[in-house]
Amino acid sequence: MRVRLPVPATVARGEITALDDTAALALPGVIDVLSHLNAPRLVEPEDATLAVLQDTRVPHRGWYVALVVAETLEAAREGAAAVDVTYAEEPHDVTLTADHADAYVPEDTDGTSGEHVRGDAEEAFSAAPAQVDVVYRVPPLHNHPMEPHAATAYWEDGRLTVYDSSQGATTVRYVLAGMFALPKERITVVSEHVGGGFGSKGTPRPHVVLAAMAARMTGRRSNSPCPGGSWRPWWGIARRRSSGCGWARGRTARWSP
Repeated sequence: MRVRLPVPATVARGEITALDDTAALALPGVIDVLSHLNAPRLVEPEDATLAVLQDTRVPHRGWYVALVVAETLEAAREGAAAVDVTYAEEPHDVTLTADHADAYVPEDTDGTSGEHVRGDAEEAFSAAPAQVDVVYRVPPLHNHPMEPHAATAYWEDGRLTVYDSSQGATTVRYVLAGMFALPKERITVVSEHVGGGFGSKGTPRPHVVLAAMAARMTGRRSNSPCPGGSWRPWWGIARRRSSGCGWARGRTARWSP
């Protein structure tokens, strides 16, 4: 079995201007290095995060820019560290503020506004005898379990078999069929052991695409774990406003997230 380890981008936003895998390929145990230079061309997916190794763009730090295929995990790690990538960095904006020029109210799943209003909240707040109006900055949080995202894939007689730690094996099958231009009947996805998920394993992730891609290029069964630190926390700003009319009776007249 081959082991694959991705090489994450080290810049927040930009474009790859050069990628040198000579030193990585010279290491014992390293079999191949996949990148935008030699990776198979895939059908563009609806989820842009799955379009790995398809071009030189780097949309965010940690974006996979190469994939090292090796005989052992140790060789893959050494090879990934030896891949030399040069970037043209671009400005990035990752700080969320309440008055951000590009801030917007997202839509609900049915296409209607995500803002739900009932009654006249501002009037109730201004008329309340007691008011609390506080802005909180939520600390970094993430929903990713201790068990890593990992996949093993192999091709045999034009069929793709994938073992993936996924909560949605049917969705993984459907997406891979589209990206690799295969009838879904020629793809089998097995998710016997999921581990922790908490929603982060509900849809296909880049590792399963990399597993199928590398297995096709090498002709061997390959394993693709996500290295520690691949998943970034998220954070935001929350405003809490509450007012009380008759606090002695314990009734809240208005509360707004």
